[in-house]
Amino acid sequence: MRMRMRMRAALAAVALLGTGCSGAGAERPFTPADGAPPSGAPSSNAAADPSAAATPGPLSAPRAMSTPGIENVEVAPGMTVSIEWPSGLDSAQQAMVRAFTDGYVGSWKAVVSQGEDTAYLSGVEDQAGRDAYTWVRGFVDRRESATGSAKVYAVRVASASGRGAEVDACVDESGVRVTEADSGRPVTGQPAWTRQPTSIYLQVAGVRKGDDGTWRVKTYLHASYPHERAKECRR
Repeated sequence: MRMRMRMRAALAAVALLGTGCSGAGAERPFTPADGAPPSGAPSSNAAADPSAAATPGPLSAPRAMSTPGIENVEVAPGMTVSIEWPSGLDSAQQAMVRAFTDGYVGSWKAVVSQGEDTAYLSGVEDQAGRDAYTWVRGFVDRRESATGSAKVYAVRVASASGRGAEVDACVDESGVRVTEADSGRPVTGQPAWTRQPTSIYLQVAGVRKGDDGTWRVKTYLHASYPHERAKECRR
């Protein structure tokens, strides 16, 4: 799941997170295909209409923090995400990383449930919420799902300042296959992002700690091969 932002613009948005600015991305209007803002990802006029930003229910039970090592998370029968947990993280850094990994796993759960599982929206805000919703909605509108396995590794907290932080992670989606939602058959002509070298990329998440103490993703960016930062993810 890569959010397609330009690297320079997204890094600027990440830099704002540590300043206490809560309106990053609010200037970008967003209207979903069904004409209503997604839960957890309000449009710029949501403040005028509180009913437009209902909080999604926790449809998936939260996962416990893992010790260093590899955790295989079942998204659905036939679909898993392998997460390589780093060592040396303190409790605050663990919460920052968890905000990213929960969002990544949750987005795939939304895809395979055809949008019924909306728990991922509780962990994203502003631009990240709009991008995540649009990405999931694309699968739903095309009547597509997924199977196979995605890998998340080389996870680190690249920087942290006050309530803001940047989490970097390498992602390998070469093991994912896009399927027809109705039949489960692989679609003809798999998308380019399922094939190397573009299937391996660097995902960056700008996260921010809310007044309730919860870390949420506020902005995403990614670097794909042949970008120099994406080359760091090749093994």
